[in-house]
Amino acid sequence: MSHQVAAAYDQLVGSQDGSGRSPLIAPLVRLARRGSLLIATDFDGTLAPVVRDPRRARPLQMATRALAELARRTPVAVISGRDLANLAVQCPVPGVLLLGSYGLEPWMRLSPDEALPTPSAPSPGLLELAQILEELTAWLPGVQVEAKAMGVAVHYRNSPEPRRVGPTVRRMVEQLAVQDHLEIVRGKLVIEVRPPRSGNKGTAIAAILERLSPKGCVFAGDDLGDLPAMEELHRRSGDMELALAIGVLGPETNPRLEETADLCLAGPGAWAELLMQLVEALSAVSAAGRSEATAPAGR
Repeated sequence: MSHQVAAAYDQLVGSQDGSGRSPLIAPLVRLARRGSLLIATDFDGTLAPVVRDPRRARPLQMATRALAELARRTPVAVISGRDLANLAVQCPVPGVLLLGSYGLEPWMRLSPDEALPTPSAPSPGLLELAQILEELTAWLPGVQVEAKAMGVAVHYRNSPEPRRVGPTVRRMVEQLAVQDHLEIVRGKLVIEVRPPRSGNKGTAIAAILERLSPKGCVFAGDDLGDLPAMEELHRRSGDMELALAIGVLGPETNPRLEETADLCLAGPGAWAELLMQLVEALSAVSAAGRSEATAPAGR
C-alpha cells in the first residue's frame, strides 16, 4: 500500500468493522501472517506515557503483551534515544529487537534467560560536555543534565516553570552546539546534543529495512525525534506494500508530527489498543484455519 493510500486510513482508524476492529487491521494481518510486517515503535510517549522521572517510565501492560505476541509472528523493534542498557531495563519484552541510542549501539533481542547489557560509558568528550552544561544550567531549578552513551540531554520537564525556562535552556545548548559543531535533537521539554553525523531514527529504521526487507512497515512515534523515521518510511513507500507512519499524540505534541504522520492516535493507550487488535485478529485467523483443517470432509 502506498503512502497516499495509507493516508486514507486517517479517516478509518476511529471506526470499526463488523468484528469491532479498525479497518486498518486487515492489511496488517495479511502481512504479519507472512512474517513480513515490521512493527517499529518509539518508547517514551509512544509505548510508555511520559513521566516526570524517566527512570520510572514503563510501557503500558497491554502494549507489552501485544508486542511479545507479535514478535512471535513478525519482526518487532523498539527504537529509542535511550542507551541500550537503559532501554533493556525499561522495556524487557522477549523477542523484540531493541535499538538504543538511535540504533548506534549494537542491536539486541532479549530472551527470558538473557542477562541485561552492561551500560555503555560516555566518551571523555561527552562527559566534559555534560559538565559544561551542568555548570551553565546550575542556576535553573529542576533542570537536569544526562550524559548518555552517544550524547548529552538537558531535561527541563521538572523545572517549576518549564515553558518559561525552555527558551533559555535551548538557547544555551544551541550556542554550545554551534561552537563545538554538534548535532541537536529537540524533544518534549528536552534538548540533546550529539557528535556530528551520529545518525537518527531515520538511519535506524533504514538499517532495519535493509536487513530484513519486509513487505510492509508501521512506525509509531510521538516527538520531533521520530520525524526522520517517518520521513524515511515515506521515501521507501513505493518499494513496499504498506508504509505507515503513526503519530501518537499527547498534550505536548508538536504540530509537525501531525503534519508528517499518515494517521494520528490519541496517546499510548490507543497505540497499545491497535497493537492488541492486531494480536486478536491474527489469533482469530489462526483459530479459523485450525478449525477448517480439522473439520470433517463433506460428503
